[in-house]
Amino acid sequence: MSKQSIWSKLKAKGFSDTACAAIMGNMQQESALRSNNVEDRSGILDNVYTDSMDSGRYPEASFISDSYGYGLCQWTAKDRKRALIQLAKQRGVSIADEGMQIDLLVQELQQPMYKMTWDSLNSGESLREMTGTFMRNFERPYDQSEGAVSYRTSLAQAIYDELAGTEPTPEPEPQPDTPDSLYLPGSRQICKGMMGTDVLVLQALLKAYGYDCGTPSGYFDTRTNNMLIAYQSEHGLAADGIAGPKTWGSMGVRA
Repeated sequence: MSKQSIWSKLKAKGFSDTACAAIMGNMQQESALRSNNVEDRSGILDNVYTDSMDSGRYPEASFISDSYGYGLCQWTAKDRKRALIQLAKQRGVSIADEGMQIDLLVQELQQPMYKMTWDSLNSGESLREMTGTFMRNFERPYDQSEGAVSYRTSLAQAIYDELAGTEPTPEPEPQPDTPDSLYLPGSRQICKGMMGTDVLVLQALLKAYGYDCGTPSGYFDTRTNNMLIAYQSEHGLAADGIAGPKTWGSMGVRA
């Protein structure tokens, strides 16, 4: 997660540089641009809250109703947190998935209740005007004073000065197998971000056990990670997202 990553994803949605900066200035104040950020008053560490929700240890009903702001935009209301978890489940990704959260943001902005914000972001308004409208109509924090608008605009301006004019960074695409990636299943520990024929086999095995990773690709992506953790959790294994000897063995694979 980074400013450049979020900027690129917003630019890919068609927003202007000014609109991207206005959105991100608000995100900076709300969540410090961290998609796994849980409101400080919860007293819970970001990664603990996120992992508990992703693994199912924290009930979905509690997540929806605990009134703690979460994610890039600090979604807080029950209906908004419900939409967040539903979209994450639909895609088989973590609730902290940055791309999923930005997609949810755009979906919300296109709803009638946020028409004022959507129109502002797609207009020729100034950075301050866009930032203030986003704050008051979309984020709706307790402090909606002109001072709050000025502060968020200063954050937005810093982001604009740093990133305006930069092009969206393409998402990395999984690469085809090469001789170096022809690993036998169970010959090594594999985890998110790795590639190889053993990853391909793991994805196929998970799918056979009812944990759908999508079409096996040989690239250990977020969805594969989440499905592996679900498998491990339900089969009495350490739910760490790492396919080591015990996980492979539970699937009938021996090194």
